[in-house]
Amino acid sequence: MILHKIGVSHWRSLLDEVTLGPFSEQLNVIHAPNGTGKSSLFEAMRRALFDAHNVSGTDIAAVRPWGRDLSPSVFVEFSENGATYRVEKTFLSGASAKLLQLENGKFQPLADSRNADSRIREILSADAPGRGLSKQEHWGLAQILWAPQGDLQLQSISGSAAERLRSALGVQISGDSGGRLEDLIKERFQTYFTPSGTGYRKGKNAAPIISLQERRDAAQSALATLREKQEAFEEASHRVEDARHRRSQAKNEAEALRDTVKRSRAEAERFEKLQSEKKLKREAEALAKQRYETISETIEQIAKAREEIASLTQAIEKASQRQNELEEEVANAKKKLETCRSSRETARGKRSRSAELQKKIEAARDYLSCRSNSDDLAKRLDKLGELQKNLAALKKQRSEIVAPDAETISDLRKWLGKRDAAKAALAASQIHLTLTPEQPIEVRNLTDDSKARADSVKPLTLSGDELVEIEVTGFGRIRASGPEGGAEEHRQAIAKAEASIDKLSQPFGQSDPDALQLLREKAEQSNRDIKNLNTQIFDILGADTADQLAQKQNELSARLSGFETTYPDWKNQSPVVSELQTRFETLNDEITSEIQKAEDAFDTQQTALATAEKQLGELSAQLKADQRSHQSAEERLQALSKDKLTDPEREKAKSDALMEWQAAKQKADEAETELASIPGDPSKDLEKLEKQRTALEESEEKARDEEKTAEGQLQVLAAEGTYSKLTQCEEELADLEERILRENVRTEAVRLLHDTLAACKSAVIASIAAPVERAASRMLSRVVGPRLGNLRLTQDFVPEAVAPERSESPVAITNLSGGEQEQLFLAARLALATVLAKDQRQLVVLDDVLNATDSGRHARILNLLEESSDHLQIIILTCHPERYRALDTAEYFELR
Repeated sequence: MILHKIGVSHWRSLLDEVTLGPFSEQLNVIHAPNGTGKSSLFEAMRRALFDAHNVSGTDIAAVRPWGRDLSPSVFVEFSENGATYRVEKTFLSGASAKLLQLENGKFQPLADSRNADSRIREILSADAPGRGLSKQEHWGLAQILWAPQGDLQLQSISGSAAERLRSALGVQISGDSGGRLEDLIKERFQTYFTPSGTGYRKGKNAAPIISLQERRDAAQSALATLREKQEAFEEASHRVEDARHRRSQAKNEAEALRDTVKRSRAEAERFEKLQSEKKLKREAEALAKQRYETISETIEQIAKAREEIASLTQAIEKASQRQNELEEEVANAKKKLETCRSSRETARGKRSRSAELQKKIEAARDYLSCRSNSDDLAKRLDKLGELQKNLAALKKQRSEIVAPDAETISDLRKWLGKRDAAKAALAASQIHLTLTPEQPIEVRNLTDDSKARADSVKPLTLSGDELVEIEVTGFGRIRASGPEGGAEEHRQAIAKAEASIDKLSQPFGQSDPDALQLLREKAEQSNRDIKNLNTQIFDILGADTADQLAQKQNELSARLSGFETTYPDWKNQSPVVSELQTRFETLNDEITSEIQKAEDAFDTQQTALATAEKQLGELSAQLKADQRSHQSAEERLQALSKDKLTDPEREKAKSDALMEWQAAKQKADEAETELASIPGDPSKDLEKLEKQRTALEESEEKARDEEKTAEGQLQVLAAEGTYSKLTQCEEELADLEERILRENVRTEAVRLLHDTLAACKSAVIASIAAPVERAASRMLSRVVGPRLGNLRLTQDFVPEAVAPERSESPVAITNLSGGEQEQLFLAARLALATVLAKDQRQLVVLDDVLNATDSGRHARILNLLEESSDHLQIIILTCHPERYRALDTAEYFELR
């Protein structure tokens, strides 16, 4: 397919109709900034060629311009298989479709509505998308040749497109006999297996082995059931015997346990009585001990309180004396600190001198910067005025040039060729009579009653449509005739061509296409010169306008004037910042040194004051704490002495309490010794024995019930005759296993034959992809070097890996960098396109690709594109046209 022209209107951001073309059959670059409709143009072309005009849904509704009730429309002119077509489609409201074919220089209707949709897909060998919009797998060869924005990766190729590739490579998978054999094997294979080969065929026409397996499964299930019943019979027999043994044993153990329980009950009653006596005696011991400890603790605390009061009294006296000394020391430190503070403030006051000098330095820097900016701005304004003057002259010159576009020149050449061809045909269809007299004669043309004079030895030719008859003075008449018809048709063709030539050339005053081409090139050169000047003006202005630059110049002048008013000597002599800075640094060092000395003295005295105040504060806090502790000790001593006893009386009470405690302790120890003579806890032993006896009685009852139940189950199972049925089922299962084994050998033989044929066929298909792999690998090596090795394609020509020389196994494409991946997929698409262009030139569309490719590799890719354009029509959509300016043979179309 070759694209000639495309027009789009009311499509996303494209409101007004935009028409591009005619396109070159080699390289074309469509460029525009982001968001101006490049990808929309490509999208509209795809929808026109592959989608039904009456498709509905949110996806097609999204192409309607935002907030507008407009019907998106598109037309595409293209050639395929030697014929030229025009597709016109409107979507959504008023949906319509029309297909036209170029006949005798004019597009004539070929199909409309649904017939047009189907006919277009038939021409392009595309697949119908079903419901909704088409996807890449429906585009036929375009899924290989066209790369939408952000989708350069080639993930899959539909079966029809892959078949076209194989056909282009001229490879035939099998002959007639091979095809018949393949059909027979496939038919037999499908008798046993599903079409995918993943399992046996099921359902109404299931494989024979399925029926055998189902019968085997049923037999296995029945055998398992019978075995379970046989096992249940044997288990029932064992349960009867076990239940009888457990019942007998539980009865004997329960009878033996009754006497032991009686003896344990009497021992438990005696144990409980001794425990009660022990508890009462231990409580009496605890009370006596508590009384003794209370008296001892009181005597001890009274002694400690007296010692603490004496110690605190001595500490309070020393702290009061030290407090007076520190108060005098703090007063002296405050006087010295005030003297240092005064000296420091005097030194800091000298900072104003250095601040004034610092302000002058900053003003000098601003003054010099303003002057530099003012000079640069004056140069920019002078250059801007010169460029604007030249631009006005160029625009005036361009307005005086009336030049045709490329389509007009092409049409003019076409009509000139038709006129010359018609003249040649007219001359060929006429009768021509040539006279060469020996002396001058007068000839009368009787055909149109005109006269002519023939000079001596000079030929005179007279022409006519069907008859030429002349009369020569002194000689007579001469008549020549020929076949009738044909001349008038050629005259009409000449008249039509001349009328078209006059119409096309009338605005330009001449019909020479070469001269008009020179005029067009002159106009384009003027346009380029104007664009260049506009670019230079834009570079000078930047983000400003000329008025804004002038305003900035005025502002700078006003600031300079203000500086010179403040510092009048700068008018004649510009300030030297370095000299001012040296003066500032010298003065600043002197002032800083003086301030630092005063600061150090102030800090030293302030530290001394803080230290004295801290010591005074800590001492005062400690004194207050000692006074509070002294008062607390006296209060505690009074509380301990509230019993009004003397120290000897307290010592006697302590001795009496000790004797009482020892007597109570002796009685409690005697009771505990008697209790310890009884081993363990008889009450706990009795409780366990009671539970054990109850459990034995319950076990005996339960064993009796289980024995009866097991006897009933054993009788039921014995009546079913399970053993004979089990033997019969095992024989039937063995027979089915043997039949399944034979059938499995037969089906696996068919599978092996089928898989062998498929493997051979896959090997042939793999050999088809080899030429494409080599071509793509050569292209990729030219771009990235030999590092990646050879490209590997699947049987359906989809890139899947590379084979570097240093790697023992292929490397997946996902392990490559983003730039290398897009370079690899571009090389693969160009290689496949070269194969498809074997019979006729094909269209390759690249929408904003190579975004991750560096400039060095991009230049090498441009060489590949130029070479590929010898047999491919390539259209590149980009927002960076400067990256493709090196394509000398490319046609550039700016989309605005």
